[in-house]
Amino acid sequence: MLIEFKVANYRSIRAEQTLSMVASNSEELPQNLISCDHVPGLKGTNLVKAVALYGANASGKSNIVAALRFFAEFVRDSATKLQPGAPTGAQPFKLDPKCLTEPSKFEVTAVINGIRTLYGIEMTRERVTSEYLVAYPKARPQVWFERDWDDKKGKYAWSKSTAHFKHDEALHERTRENAAFVSVAAQFNHKEVKELLEWLNTQLECPNVEERAIMAIQASGMLKDNFCRKLLIPILKSADLGVAEVLTRKPTVNEHFRSYAHYLRGLGDSADDGLPYKDGERLPDEAEIKKSLANHLVPEFLHHASGGVPKALNFFREESLGTQRFTALMAEIVLTRELNNLLVIDELETGLHPKLARDAIAVFLSPVFTQPKLAQLIFTTHNPLLLDQTLLRRDQIWFTEKDHEGATRLYPLTDFKPRKDESLVKGYLAGRYGGIPFIPEGLTL
Repeated sequence: MLIEFKVANYRSIRAEQTLSMVASNSEELPQNLISCDHVPGLKGTNLVKAVALYGANASGKSNIVAALRFFAEFVRDSATKLQPGAPTGAQPFKLDPKCLTEPSKFEVTAVINGIRTLYGIEMTRERVTSEYLVAYPKARPQVWFERDWDDKKGKYAWSKSTAHFKHDEALHERTRENAAFVSVAAQFNHKEVKELLEWLNTQLECPNVEERAIMAIQASGMLKDNFCRKLLIPILKSADLGVAEVLTRKPTVNEHFRSYAHYLRGLGDSADDGLPYKDGERLPDEAEIKKSLANHLVPEFLHHASGGVPKALNFFREESLGTQRFTALMAEIVLTRELNNLLVIDELETGLHPKLARDAIAVFLSPVFTQPKLAQLIFTTHNPLLLDQTLLRRDQIWFTEKDHEGATRLYPLTDFKPRKDESLVKGYLAGRYGGIPFIPEGLTL
């Protein structure tokens, strides 16, 4: 479970910003809370199950999501996927020259295997400059390790191995300047860091565009699981998509790749030579895509048709993009709830009617799931229908706004102390909480 995430000097984020999942003392919507009474040192603390990020276009809300994704990917993969001397991938705040040589900072506090764990890393584009791991197994902090770059000596100053975090100090020499120590130590089966890496690998879902496309295809795999099938099929049938039944079938030889490329183009990506591109980078080739999806089936919806005989439509070529996206979103939500993961989605409502997006959030917060209620959701949105105090608590709504120097500020609705009976939609659209475009005289023609 995520407690909070901090980030500084990354893309549009200059000063340190904190996204907190810690709930206020309000008694509203208790079903939207997760108790931390089982965690040492957190008795009486609750976390919210979901957080909505609002903000004007280009205000930086997507960069909060991008920062969390970059952090997770770097920690996970830097030891195995970065070559010696390769750039770390850090993207400092460009609108202030002083920030270009300063490190970007990322820090996450989470409950991992029942223990509050704090892990942080700072890096320039050339190297990691600081890294630390602190745990609270008995409520008090234990510094498990830390390292800091010493410019004068041209090497790291490391904390020594301790009784509560024993490790072979030869691992220090194996850790490159552009790699996370926990990524290296996990390769040598270090128990404590493996638990952190496992959380980043399996419990933090922060899919990018192409990963969400794969999830749309994987949705059919969920239909083989009895519990997920019982949940997902009624949702799809009740969403006014015209779906009479949901089936699965084996794909044709090239169908996976064509479907994948088609789905990406539908999300706004371009294609060249038959292969999709994203952010200027060529996506995996046909062989890679076929291999990654080889064991998956293709979902197939039967629709009500004239004559009373349902008609099958090709999911990727004939179903609307709205149907594809809603199916992928609900598959993500059901799976996240069942696995007790943290799901982070940028622009949740893309291609969806505002009411469908609202109902999707209501499903995530629903108490019908059988597993312990530990799953969490973070999403960006422009949908005003979600500013509903019967759906989300006031401490579940956050905003991003840029200052006059182009730097992002992240803040919660609770800073404004709105009344319980206040219309949040009216207040938001009137600019009472910020987070909307400021165009006093309209667009200039």
